[in-house]
Parts: sequence; C-alpha cells; structure tokens
Amino acid sequence: MERQRATGMTRIGAGEYGAQLPAEKHVFLVGDLKRPTTHPFLRDDRLEVVMVAYEAGDDGRYHWHPAVTEYGVVLEGEIGYREAASGAQHWFDTGDFFEIPAGVCVQRIIRKPARGLTIKIPSVATKIHCESCERVCHARTAAFVG
Repeated sequence: MERQRATGMTRIGAGEYGAQLPAEKHVFLVGDLKRPTTHPFLRDDRLEVVMVAYEAGDDGRYHWHPAVTEYGVVLEGEIGYREAASGAQHWFDTGDFFEIPAGVCVQRIIRKPARGLTIKIPSVATKIHCESCERVCHARTAAFVG
C-alpha cells in the first residue's frame, strides 16, 4: 500500500513492516513497485530501498540486472554471494558494505540468519535468470528457453 508523502518528512515505522521479516525475505520500503504490498512504501522510480532478512539456506538463484546496481549493508549476521563468471565467493559480515554492479551475475548464499539493507539504483524490476539468459556460462542452472 503506497504511503502518501506528507508536506514534511514521512515515516514508515518498523512495526508497520517488521513482522513480515523473515517470512517475506525482502520488504520494499521505497521503489516504483508494480505488485501490491501488505506494508506501506514510498513510490520513487529513482531507487529501491529494501530491508532483507534471511534464514540459513535462503540461497538465491543466479541472476543479474541489466540496468540496476545494488548496494548493500549487512546489519546482522553474514551474507554471501557467488559470482557466476568466476565462481568467486564473497562473504560480508555485520557492518560490511558491498556493491553488485549492473550486469554481474550472482547467487546469494546464506549459511546463518542475516539481516541487511539493500539499495537498488534505479528502481527497475528487470532480473535475468538462467532460463532467460543468452550468456554462455559454466554456472548455468537451467536451460535457456528464450
């Protein structure tokens, strides 16, 4: 549900979205969201602000964004990523800041509970997974069906 901006500052309280974590894993607080949400958010096509909460085993699928750069801060625990092109694994601990540039294919790896804050610039939903990816890749997990 879109929160209408006030003439001054606008607040979305932790109690308005916090109970949805970690069940939803990603709670979008700012962005040009197209799907309905059960929590308030501010509409902005310039960026997305996402609270993330993961449990052990909440690994993601390999994916990349053609036009979106992601920035993240680990608030609690650790969050790992594996780069498809090189196979390199990167581990980020509480307080660490990281960047995933547009075009870099990664897989999220979660070994223990973690929380973080992700900022994506711009707010564009395009995400490419293996089955939609034309790249030649040794990390492919699904056949290209394009």
